[in-house]
Amino acid sequence: MASEKILIKWSDEATHDLKSIYYNLLRNSKKKASAIRSEIFIAPRGIIFPEQFQLDNIHIKYRRIIVRNYKILYSIDGNIIRIALVINSHQDTSKY
Repeated sequence: MASEKILIKWSDEATHDLKSIYYNLLRNSKKKASAIRSEIFIAPRGIIFPEQFQLDNIHIKYRRIIVRNYKILYSIDGNIIRIALVINSHQDTSKY
């Protein structure tokens, strides 16, 4: 895996989550909304090896990256990192 390039694929649901986060934050501050959206979007690029981050304690089939109070949940498929969900950890996650 170390010699293979890691590809990042965002699911439709994760893309929707990211847009929702942005629009919710936009109500308070465009600068903050843009900054947090960028942090979340860029975070998976920091994955050096797929198992780098721990398994999520609620969604055990996913690994998680924490950005501020957001969890980016991903799975591994060969050299592809599939971003499944982006969840605000301050909200009730039992619905996911």
